[in-house]
Amino acid sequence: MRFMVLIADDEQLERDAIELLIHNSALPLDCIKARNGREAVELALSHTLDIAFLDIRMPGISGIEAARHIRELYPDCKIVFLTAWNSFDFAQEAIRLGAKDFLVKPTVNKEVLQLLSRFVQELENTSERELQNVLNLFSKSFFSALRYGLVSEDAMRSYFTLNGISTELGIAMVLEGLEESALRLSLEQSILRKPLQACYFTSDNRISVLIFSSLPEVLAKELEKNSADRFTPEVHLGLSRPFLTLEEIPRALRQASQAFNHAVARRTHLIRYDEPGPSGASANRMNTEEVEQQLVEAICGGFLPEALRLAHEILDWIAFQTDSTTEQQLTQIYEMLLVVTRTVRSRVDNFSYEQPGKTNLMEMEQYLLDFINSACSLIHEDRRDKHARLFSTMREYVEIHYADQLTLEHLAMLAGLSPGYFSRLFKEYNGVSFVEHLNNVRIRNACQLISSGMKIQETAAVVGFTDYSYFSKVFRQIEGVSPREFQQNQS
Repeated sequence: MRFMVLIADDEQLERDAIELLIHNSALPLDCIKARNGREAVELALSHTLDIAFLDIRMPGISGIEAARHIRELYPDCKIVFLTAWNSFDFAQEAIRLGAKDFLVKPTVNKEVLQLLSRFVQELENTSERELQNVLNLFSKSFFSALRYGLVSEDAMRSYFTLNGISTELGIAMVLEGLEESALRLSLEQSILRKPLQACYFTSDNRISVLIFSSLPEVLAKELEKNSADRFTPEVHLGLSRPFLTLEEIPRALRQASQAFNHAVARRTHLIRYDEPGPSGASANRMNTEEVEQQLVEAICGGFLPEALRLAHEILDWIAFQTDSTTEQQLTQIYEMLLVVTRTVRSRVDNFSYEQPGKTNLMEMEQYLLDFINSACSLIHEDRRDKHARLFSTMREYVEIHYADQLTLEHLAMLAGLSPGYFSRLFKEYNGVSFVEHLNNVRIRNACQLISSGMKIQETAAVVGFTDYSYFSKVFRQIEGVSPREFQQNQS
């Protein structure tokens, strides 16, 4: 059975990107596109819709208005709103119309694909509602906004109500060492009260979970009592204090994260935030310079899980200080990013990475996590073969600077190797000598310039040859014809 997807957005690139993703996936989906809200409604009248991606702001009829018409025609259609805003204060009205999720533009392929895969599974499953009440997956943008307190209480209430969650009380949990596929079963076995009502989000080395219950303290004790039997020893958990209102959810997520960090650091199976010690009140004090240095050492040592844990520890401490303004928090995180990334780049050879920007809490957090993953990946790559990445960088350097008067001695100096050793390794990693590789790159570019109409002698100079006779000789060796013959063959 196949399902119909409508994509309505006034930006062609966004429409085409989602259509291409659907086309390249193995999902049983067909797709139609609309340039505005009016076209979306017209298509809904002539096609049976199962899923609809609607831009919030479109000329004429807005995405919200289009959703009202679509909901009247197809009450079970899964509606996803696309928005350039990174705030969810509009969510209450959208969710009243039955929105299943939100995506912040430009959309991320992985996030769209995960959402579509979940929708297909739900459409194919006759007991969709029962599953939905068991466990719901947060979208990345919504969870990030929720974690940093950027979702209004009304929007949260509408979101959770839509997903079958009837209470506003519960606890937050952060854990690692468990596959996402095993999360539901482990939680169901650990929690005696049924049905299980929870939302979760996976990120790098951790899974963050909100579990709802009218008796949150009893729920926390159940998890604490049963977790040792239901979770493997490799699993580390951090539990928050109970949240009694939706407004307290960001605080609960921060508490669970801090408790989790200490559980990992202590190699303890489970820590509750309200235990005495570092996971409680004293967590408000941190020697940030010391932890930043620990983070740098973990990254440069290639210790990815430890680096991610330390990064979250610093970010949690800065982002959730109650006595700091948002601007002060942004400045602290930005300055920390500058110190950590500059230090790591100075210690990891040939590691180029774009400079961080002072944007917002969510984007700077993601920047740091991506930076850590990239740095650790390169460090492990260097350990497997310390020269492979170096000579890949050298190849890229030649591709960019082929027109300069490059010499083997110059590249050897850049690589920090003797010319003789550099020459031997260059041929070993590239299959040809440095001079052969340089000439190949130059002649390849010369062919393109000659084909475009540039004069032959001018071409020789542009691609880096100071001697025209030598250029002709090398050209014939590589292409099998003289530059003049090549030019005549192109006309």
